[in-house]
Amino acid sequence: MKPGELSIVTRALAKELGPSWPTALIAAQMRTGRVFGETHWAKETGVEAEFARRLSISTALYRGLLKKLDGDRALGIMRRILVPLGTGEQLDNLDRWGVSQKTGPEKLLAFYDAMGKGGVGQFVHRTITEKGDSVLSFQVRNCLFKRFYDETGTPELTRLFCEVDVEFFAQAFPDFNFHRGSSLENTVAYGKDHCEFVFEKKP
Repeated sequence: MKPGELSIVTRALAKELGPSWPTALIAAQMRTGRVFGETHWAKETGVEAEFARRLSISTALYRGLLKKLDGDRALGIMRRILVPLGTGEQLDNLDRWGVSQKTGPEKLLAFYDAMGKGGVGQFVHRTITEKGDSVLSFQVRNCLFKRFYDETGTPELTRLFCEVDVEFFAQAFPDFNFHRGSSLENTVAYGKDHCEFVFEKKP
């Protein structure tokens, strides 16, 4: 974990748990292997299994928080951890993939392509529904986050990655309005059969 990432985690935990926060984090790290072992990925190798393994600490930490705090407070802590961590990782990916230097629709399409080769997009089913100079929309099915968190019994954590999308896209593509059609809850995390991603160029 990078220093900046650790700072995000420690601030969120310390605010609610006080001086006992290191114990909670260490306990979560110790339970991570057990969480991963509950999933079908534990019997697999490859990039998707490694991605799922990385998610295991979030479930382990959340379960530990639920033993100490009520559900809303525990989920609030996870929100303050996962949303900025997920957003930061995506922004780092833009630089790593050489997407940051591009602009406009070209930048959006470059990101879409890169996600399918080196990001979470390679583990889901994506379909472009509209593509033009002023709009890009696509749908996602078979969300890895939903599959993982459903298997580990913490489906509510999936919704936090829907929030990552909102934060990340606002920062990464300021020339576009991002929405999901009629509601930001048009995702599989909220019971829909697919996730909507719509980018419309700002006037």
